Amino acid sequence: MELESFSTMPYDKRVVAFYDYLRRRRAEGAAGPSSRPAAFEVFRYAEGVQVLTDHATFSSDMTGAISADQEQLAQAASGHLAGVDPPRHTLLRSMVSSVFTPRVIADMEPRITLLAEQLLDRAAAGAPDGRIDIVHDYAAPLTATVIAELFGIPDADHEKFAGWADMLLGAKPPEEVVADAAAQERIGELLNQVLGYFLALIDDRRRNPGDDLITGLTRAEIDDRPLSAEEIIGVVSMFLLAGYLPSSVLIGNVLMALDGHPAAFAALRERPERLPAVVEEVLRWRPPLARDVRVATRDVELDGVLIPAGSTVCVWLASVNRDERRWPDPETFDIDRPHASNLAWGRGIHHCLGSALARLEVTVALQTLLRRYPDLRVDREREVRFHPSLGILGPARLPILTSRATQ
Repeated sequence: MELESFSTMPYDKRVVAFYDYLRRRRAEGAAGPSSRPAAFEVFRYAEGVQVLTDHATFSSDMTGAISADQEQLAQAASGHLAGVDPPRHTLLRSMVSSVFTPRVIADMEPRITLLAEQLLDRAAAGAPDGRIDIVHDYAAPLTATVIAELFGIPDADHEKFAGWADMLLGAKPPEEVVADAAAQERIGELLNQVLGYFLALIDDRRRNPGDDLITGLTRAEIDDRPLSAEEIIGVVSMFLLAGYLPSSVLIGNVLMALDGHPAAFAALRERPERLPAVVEEVLRWRPPLARDVRVATRDVELDGVLIPAGSTVCVWLASVNRDERRWPDPETFDIDRPHASNLAWGRGIHHCLGSALARLEVTVALQTLLRRYPDLRVDREREVRFHPSLGILGPARLPILTSRATQ
């Protein structure tokens, strides 16, 4: 069975088949050809680290796959940290790090806590029977609002901001590693809206500075010149995609993992301080982003497999994080597992810049939720909906029951 057939399956069967595929390919070798032309897949941890850290051989610059007529897409990629290599990446990351500091992240905790409480109040008010869609009504708006406020997006536009992220991530066919021509056209049309909105917002921040990251980016410089509007939009789009959806999906994945493992859930209720370890195990066992993609800049061998220059190289994070060479009994969800570093947030120069914020969001969201509803469980009488792309592992809709009284 190949990846193309997975997208037509019900999610539960798809996940089982997907992990069976990864386990089979991982047993066969660290890397191997994909069913897609000029594409290869990486399944084991050590080789995954090699690909993600050797940026000279495995480039993150995917602009070569962008059609010549997709000018908007190329512009949006110009400041996207995940899609550029040194020396430009070094300058951009340093610039973003200068305004997105650990202090900025730490100072957001009280605001995230308040937002979490307000969203749960609103969700509870709209669900007198105790049935809440915890992703749609809580996790997604929480993580979207945090990112929107970080960049100074007006309150009235927060829902639009989250919608753009959903559409951008859903524009790629489920089985594709790189967007095809039709997907690029859809993304280009959507980016016309996004670019127009952010060009106006950036212009406003240049004239009317605020206390937000867009204002900080308008003041930042690379090589003694200010960032262009397109470069700022590239940075914003990176956080729009990488900062909103993975955190939302991770919250859902943690709840589903706990619901499916009652002993682990009971242990967490007894010792709530174990929540960070639970989150780390979910990141390993069911990462929200299943893959990371690079392009080979030269002919290279990976565990004896020749990868020609120009080939797409897909590192399956969902596989390397279950490599038997790295973890004993890796298929088992075990919150007592000693946590060797996993690759859910990437590795090397492209390690997710927002991972600290994501961990804070997820931890606060789950602490607030479980403190209020310690006996919650997944509502199996209603449909759990999942993201269609193989690149995103987790729920888009997750109905829960908030108390035993509703069972």
